[in-house]
Amino acid sequence: MPSPNVFSLPTSNLALPSTHLCSPNLQTWTDRGHVFYVEVAPAARTKPLPGSIDIDDLVAEFEKQSPESAAAIALGRKRVADTFYADRPGIAQLRLQKGLSQAGLARKAKTSQSYIARLEHGKIDPHFSTARKIAEALEVSMELFQQALAGRTKP
Repeated sequence: MPSPNVFSLPTSNLALPSTHLCSPNLQTWTDRGHVFYVEVAPAARTKPLPGSIDIDDLVAEFEKQSPESAAAIALGRKRVADTFYADRPGIAQLRLQKGLSQAGLARKAKTSQSYIARLEHGKIDPHFSTARKIAEALEVSMELFQQALAGRTKP
């Protein structure tokens, strides 16, 4: 929300409909330091088909069936880490090498799956205490965890 000393002025810069925020004093306004605000509607969510199940829920059900199923899924995650993440070291690679899902790591680190997802995608930086809990859950040193954090690509 704009501060009280800022107002909105419609513009069509960059061939996109947007709102330009600028100083109320138009005489001192320059082209440097423009702030563009573009509202983008979220993608419409499609309704799941009747009888369908979320893939994460399905995998969790398979993991619960037996220790052998859980071990096979963990092995699959390790293979994914070695095959698809070998050239991209990061938090996801460390997690998959331990055979953990995001939800599984979240449980071990006493945080949420969505937090782990945002962390892996570089959308957030953890507090030291949270980083320590995640490193302990991954059974890696803080140095290795910090290197994995540095390997993330931020949008």
